[in-house]
Amino acid sequence: MAEIGRRFSLDKIQVDPSLKNKILSADGDEHIGDWNGECIDELVKEIDRIEERTDPNYSSLPHRENIPEDLRNQVEKDFPIWTCDKNGRCLTGDAGDGVHTTDEIREFYKEKYGTIENFKEKLRIEREKFVKEIKEGSGN
Repeated sequence: MAEIGRRFSLDKIQVDPSLKNKILSADGDEHIGDWNGECIDELVKEIDRIEERTDPNYSSLPHRENIPEDLRNQVEKDFPIWTCDKNGRCLTGDAGDGVHTTDEIREFYKEKYGTIENFKEKLRIEREKFVKEIKEGSGN
């Protein structure tokens, strides 16, 4: 009997690099552009071109893995950071219409909170307080 070639969830897979470059439509149904992750200015041009006829899906822009670990999760949602290029320049802002370097983003949090870790700790404390208030309010 021929082996089917089944793959297990822990097996490493090779992903076609061109698939990682795809920009999808807002509904996720259509491949509407590409960006290779090299230069954020090229992404801005591509988004401008795309927006002339449709809306891109900003939440799934390619190369989000370029966002440094310390800027992920809470920071990327707060700032917001949509994606970064390989040189540390990021597409930012509520409308995805800004460009900031990772150093500029870190400096913002340093000036406002002392460190990124202080910002994350502030969020943790606020969440704990909120959960406690909810529990007390519901009688649990």
